[in-house]
Amino acid sequence: MKKYDFQKPSKIPYLKTTGMPTRILLKKRRFKCYQCSKIMVAETSIVKKNHQIPRIINPKIDQKLIEKASMPDIAHQLAISTSTVIRKLNNFRFKHDFSHLPEIISWDVETVVGVTVSIGR
Repeated sequence: MKKYDFQKPSKIPYLKTTGMPTRILLKKRRFKCYQCSKIMVAETSIVKKNHQIPRIINPKIDQKLIEKASMPDIAHQLAISTSTVIRKLNNFRFKHDFSHLPEIISWDVETVVGVTVSIGR
């Protein structure tokens, strides 16, 4: 494996530093295999493979969504697109605990359609 060249620099949005928006210019090193002439790209801990948004931004998006901030505001604060925030919101899964039922379960009989049971009126 020998050093080959660098990829075109990627502009990676990062968390604000001293109140100023920050972008990292990331140049990934490429390597070429001696035997098969295959080119491989070095990996970094800042971003996932084939991604443009750093790992540190994803929990921050979750935190802002839980705080119920608007999607354009979240996108503006984190220097990402609104569609990225929407995509992250669509990936939210809420855990339901079905191991027990609550002590009191109530239904509004007036709004249930098709019920013919009389409840002592």
